[in-house]
Order: sequence, then C-alpha cells, then structure tokens
Amino acid sequence: MRFHLAGLAVAGLAAAGVLAAAPAVHAASAASASTASPANAAPAASAAPAANAARPVQNPSSPSTADLLAPMLGMLKIGNPMPDLPDCADKRTPDGTDVTAFCVEVRGDGAMRQVGVPRKQRPAFMDGPHALAVVDRNALVGLIVPTDGVRSEQSTLRTLTARYGKPFREEQVALLDKDGKTVNSVHAGWMQAPLTVEVYSIPDDPDTGSIELLLPRARTVMAQKDAAITQQLNPGAASAPSAPKAVAQKPKKGEGDGKPGSW
Repeated sequence: MRFHLAGLAVAGLAAAGVLAAAPAVHAASAASASTASPANAAPAASAAPAANAARPVQNPSSPSTADLLAPMLGMLKIGNPMPDLPDCADKRTPDGTDVTAFCVEVRGDGAMRQVGVPRKQRPAFMDGPHALAVVDRNALVGLIVPTDGVRSEQSTLRTLTARYGKPFREEQVALLDKDGKTVNSVHAGWMQAPLTVEVYSIPDDPDTGSIELLLPRARTVMAQKDAAITQQLNPGAASAPSAPKAVAQKPKKGEGDGKPGSW
C-alpha cells in the first residue's frame, strides 16, 4: 500500500384528506348502502385489497436504505470545510471503547485527523469507531474508512454501488490470510469526478480492509505526509546526492499492478 496507517487509528432519514359532504347526500348514500344486495357489496369489498396490492412497495435495495455511508458522509462532506468537532476525550463511552457523538482526536496532526463516528451513524461493516480524515488547511479532501475486509465485503460493495453506481473497474484478487490460506477478495473502484472511491482488503490481513474516498488534493497531502515520515526515519536521505530520475512511462489504459491505490 502506498499509504501506511500505522500510528493513525483507521475512523441523517426522514396527508390526510378531509371529505366534506352535504347532509342530504350523506343520508342518501347511507340509504343506498342499507338496501344494497350482497352481490353488489362483494365487488366493493374485494376492491380494497386490489387497490392496496397495486401500490408500489419500496425497494429495500434502493439508495435510501442501501447507502449505509449516508449518515457519516452527511456529516463529513468531502470537498467542504472540515466541521468543527468536539474533542473525542469528552465524547467517549464509559468503557472508553466507543464515542457518543462525532468528534476528533486532538492528538492527530493537522493533515491527518482521526474522526470518531458514533455507532448509530457508522455502517456495520466499519471496523472500529474511527475514520481518518485528510485535511488540506481547513478543507476535508479525503476520508479513509476501515472495514472488516472480506468478512463484510458484499455489504460494503452494495453500499458503494447504491451510492456511486456500477464500479468502473472491479477485479478478483487472491490474498493470503494469516494462516496462509488463499482468500478471494474484490478490489473495486468508482469515479464521481473529481472524487475517486476505492475499496480493497489489506493484502497481508484480508479480514481488514479500507474504503478510500479521495479528491486529487488528498493524494498530494498523503504523499507529503509519507515523505515527511521517511525524512524523520532517515534524516540522511535528504542530504545524500540523488541519482538522475528516469523518465516515467505512463501506463497504457487498463494497465496497473492491481495493488490498492494503483488505479
């Protein structure tokens, strides 16, 4: 993966008619009803179920119900200013394992911020209470949502398809779990320009995964963060003479190494 999350814990849905009739007409209707034959009453009685059956039933897979990311992305709107959230230290549950409201971990740096998401607002496939927000100045330019990987893969794919439509690219990837067994997983991507969305399972631990929702600026911020970490770990690297850079060949359309973040 080109983005390492080590050290950074990866974090709304909402007629009655009144009929007025003249007393004389109402009385005439009542008299007619009392003299009606059973044969005439039967069709009227059967008409109600037929009318009810004709009413359309809401499709449970419609975006309004299948988009499990809607509550979270309704608060954390990518491309908008980062919301002013309280400190997660003031919003933890008594046991300290969850949060009761949207919040931010203040110990995070300015560019990469852990955002606490309360249980009712996060999808069931989200792994833990925190998502990782990518912030440029005060703009939310990306969000990384940890998932349960292959364990909840179908639910994750249904949610993203409900929200963004059919993926522009989808492929099966063979991964090895911690026991060395081969596990088949789906690596898929969506594009809603300028936003790109990618979902994948972690290669060495397919029971965990990630959804990346990124604007172009987010990739720049993340690359700068990676470079800063590399500099901290190897201070001498910057002062060493660099070899001439080879001209990178742009891959042909459809090519790629298939790794997360390579699309």
